[in-house]
Amino acid sequence: MASPREEKVSDAGQGSPSAMDPEQFAAQYRQAYPRLHLVATGIIGDRTHAHDIVQEAAVIALEKSNRFIAGSSYVAWLSEIVRRCSLNYASKVRGRRTSAADPDLLAQTAQGNASPPKNWPISSKTGELVESQTDFDDELLGALKEISTESRCCLLLRVVQSLSYAEIAELMQIPEGTAMSYVHRSKRQIRRILEQRAEIARIEEETS
Repeated sequence: MASPREEKVSDAGQGSPSAMDPEQFAAQYRQAYPRLHLVATGIIGDRTHAHDIVQEAAVIALEKSNRFIAGSSYVAWLSEIVRRCSLNYASKVRGRRTSAADPDLLAQTAQGNASPPKNWPISSKTGELVESQTDFDDELLGALKEISTESRCCLLLRVVQSLSYAEIAELMQIPEGTAMSYVHRSKRQIRRILEQRAEIARIEEETS
């Protein structure tokens, strides 16, 4: 279950840079962590390293807390740092055996997430949309690998954290309509991929 949307941090000097109180910083960070971790995982595909990246981003944010604009969204500000750290990490590991969307590592995210994706929209057996699916099987993970990083992040935030499109847009710093488009496009792409695989499997079974 997604946590309530984080409130914007208020300050007397609203609209100008202002260092955040450490206790307030820690409270906001704890509340935002599940979403930030999912953003990092969606980019790099590695749940363990995603934790490290979010921690690294928190250190950077704390060091640069005087750059935070009072009255703006803390989670959006920290999410930008998380995305930059994630992209830097993905760039460093590009070309290695473990890709930024390794299905095995994405499986760790699905299995290890405290809030399983109760409304995963696609049946891996038929490629049809379903009301609910409680796990990520190999076929779904393989299909996730084939969509873009932005689409994957938006889709995971939608189905794992059950975020609204407005919340996804805030985290990813994209228009709400774009967030919605990414999610719907991802569903269509994954459904098409799974339908094709189901058809291939059917033909192979008939000819074997």
